[in-house]
Amino acid sequence: MAQAMLYPWQTPMWQDWLDQGCYLGQAYLLSGADGIGISEFAMAMAQGILCQSEGLDACQTCVQCHQFSHQTHPDFLSLALLGDKKEISVDQVRALNDQVYRTTHQGGYKVVLIERVEHLNRSAFNALLKTLEEPPANTVMILTSHQSQQLPATLISRCRQIRFSIPPANEVMAWLQQQLPQADTLLLKKALKLNWGLPLSAKTWVESKDFEWESAWQTDIKNLQQQRISVSQQVEKWKKWSKPEVVFDYFYLWTVNYIRAAIYGKKLPYDRNWLIFQKSVLQARQLWQQNVNKDLLLESVCLEWLQCQQTDYQPNRALQPSTIRGDQI
Repeated sequence: MAQAMLYPWQTPMWQDWLDQGCYLGQAYLLSGADGIGISEFAMAMAQGILCQSEGLDACQTCVQCHQFSHQTHPDFLSLALLGDKKEISVDQVRALNDQVYRTTHQGGYKVVLIERVEHLNRSAFNALLKTLEEPPANTVMILTSHQSQQLPATLISRCRQIRFSIPPANEVMAWLQQQLPQADTLLLKKALKLNWGLPLSAKTWVESKDFEWESAWQTDIKNLQQQRISVSQQVEKWKKWSKPEVVFDYFYLWTVNYIRAAIYGKKLPYDRNWLIFQKSVLQARQLWQQNVNKDLLLESVCLEWLQCQQTDYQPNRALQPSTIRGDQI
């Protein structure tokens, strides 16, 4: 069954998909956060459409399913970012369009999967729109996006939308405990918090031992607080990490833990500065993806963290114009 490719929290949405029967649309947009299995859901859709059995649930035994599982199905076309590229180019889309309008090899459906469609540049979007509006008969286009708010309305309007939300924490915890039976429950909870409730990201975080980075960060901020290292020196150290921006998640979790300890555990006196700093961290995390001076952004968050523990705290240091101007470093 194609459902074997899915995750437990996707079962209701998969059933909704199966209930369509033969009433397929021309294009679907699957949107939601990265780390909840959208790509896997899209692949299950594609295989089910191409399968020789009736309905949309793949049998896993026919010739079509065999070809699909071995990535040799001639009527399954896919498009994604190439290597370390930041955009899907117009040339990629034009090459895809040429294949879309060719006759199918198997005489059935042709399925086109475009992943992370928000990475198409403007010219690529324009090249795709006509195909979305008038695809050949028996062609289904499946688009995925983790940032659908960035997509042009002209593209969204041409697709049936399937929106994915972050599953309930208790459901994800049960799945993580099943997948990682040797992992400590507290570690799994931390993995979920640091990965914003995203199950696949949390699982990868544990398997990759990324908790070692979080442990190193704990030592780093103690050294900062005790003035054993300067802010600029610490930022230089973080910049050598594969993903320096993860420190924003660590700072965020720090605020969550302190606020909860004060409000629920009553282990600490509540300080509203923590909540103000939390908002600054979230804003800085968003700014990281923009054209900002990343050194200054990291330094500013560190300085603000140090200051938020003082009575004369002035929020939003990380968002000063001098910080967010300039070229990326």
